[in-house]
Amino acid sequence: MIPTSAIHAAPADWAPTLKERARAGPTEPDRAALLEAFRAHSEFYARRIGGADWSGVPPLEKAEVANVPVDPAIDVQATRTSGTTGYQVTICNSTSEREFRRALLYRPQLFYALPDEVTQVVFVDGEGCASPSDPPKWFQYGGRVYQTWFCGVAADPGAIWQLLITLRPQLVRGIASGIVRFIESLAAPLKDIGVQIVGPGGEYLLPEWRDLITDAFRARVLDRYGSTETGALAWQCPHCDRYHANVDEILLEADPGGLLATPLFVSSQPLLRYRLGDVVAWDTRAADCVVQLPTLTITRARRDDWITDGQGRRLSPLGFQFEELPGLKAWRLHQQADGGLQLFFEAEAADSLREALAAALTAAVPGRPVELIEGLWKLERGGKFKRVSSDLSPATNPPR
Repeated sequence: MIPTSAIHAAPADWAPTLKERARAGPTEPDRAALLEAFRAHSEFYARRIGGADWSGVPPLEKAEVANVPVDPAIDVQATRTSGTTGYQVTICNSTSEREFRRALLYRPQLFYALPDEVTQVVFVDGEGCASPSDPPKWFQYGGRVYQTWFCGVAADPGAIWQLLITLRPQLVRGIASGIVRFIESLAAPLKDIGVQIVGPGGEYLLPEWRDLITDAFRARVLDRYGSTETGALAWQCPHCDRYHANVDEILLEADPGGLLATPLFVSSQPLLRYRLGDVVAWDTRAADCVVQLPTLTITRARRDDWITDGQGRRLSPLGFQFEELPGLKAWRLHQQADGGLQLFFEAEAADSLREALAAALTAAVPGRPVELIEGLWKLERGGKFKRVSSDLSPATNPPR
């Protein structure tokens, strides 16, 4: 839909185009032309925009995403996400858009000092862990070949350790709290494995988490910032250490009510001024850097806390799967300062789900009193992946 996006180039040209644009710096998009493209997309956007200029178009809230038409002529794949508000929404992307999202995700690695053949281990949601003997996923990008093995953040730390010491990857990426959980659960050294760069992402990287990862792997930590809805938003640069924003592919507005994002490469289910729950500020002084994309500072971002059960065990927020219960629309889990649990939820038939929800929560977090509360709006705290928050321990609340 938006002709300025690099997605319109041949896939083989995505990496060199994104690298060249990063070096050259972005040009300001024609916002009036963008509005015309959105008006032409659907009656939904034609009504929403009307005759307004850019700033007069209301931000798109998560609860409204279901109203955005998906182009029926495009073969799309759907991904469920919940984000800060706790409302579960479906994000649709075509095959080409999904491939381009990966190209954008790999953009920072165009500036990494890595070999032509890279071995990487990626921490993902789940409990499974690849075996070193498993065939890797292969990906060619930017003149490099990546061989990738995946491990779940809730997997046995011993299995992850065996994967790492056997493969000796140059690059470790994935969910920040999952990498932290692994480090703190493992009684074995990691510094001699040979990891050169750790690229955490998916949630706000606490300073103490950064220090822990750096000390454990004796590697450079280069953070990534993005969302399921929009793709990669910004990335920490190996040259200047700042977070360069992918503004040539995602129009970003540092709104006081939360960052607004308009992905320019999405045609199947385009999002106009979509509100994320993070607060960012543009850096006023330009970075002295080979990368000329503007930089931002994340001042408040979504993250999840860990929950502690009655025996003192820390439970990853990624382990809760209440959304698998039929009829449950959305949920949020909060642990109070006294250890008690509050599960806020919305459902098609709330009364019929109470017993099943209570049983699932009690099984997941034994030894804690449970309270079920209908209505997400009754909890103002926000999480990210699985909408989990805690007041039981300090705000940093790292896993142990």
